[in-house]
Amino acid sequence: MSDLDAALDGLRRHEGVEHVLILGRDGLLIQHAGEGALDAETVSAMVPGIASAASGLGAAADAGGASLIAARMERGVAVVSVLSPEILLAVLLRAGVGFAPLLHELTERHSELASLV
Repeated sequence: MSDLDAALDGLRRHEGVEHVLILGRDGLLIQHAGEGALDAETVSAMVPGIASAASGLGAAADAGGASLIAARMERGVAVVSVLSPEILLAVLLRAGVGFAPLLHELTERHSELASLV
């Protein structure tokens, strides 16, 4: 198992995490860890738009670029971490699960995760 696989599996151990995706800023899927039905390539294609919109909001509000974005949906939560200008990480969680520990880990391990890709 590669270091990247181990890191993704570690993120999947958080309660409620169903899928972890690494993708390019162009929306192309690099790696996916998760089980169950998911069109990972389509999800990957959507994630850069979320990151761009959040960074645009930060620029308009004079708050800087986005580094960590959370979107709560009807049946789940998506968390996007900007690992580098070229690489994004997306974590999909089921609804009704607290995800503050996941946000903390993504913040604390940002540099480490970025170096693995």
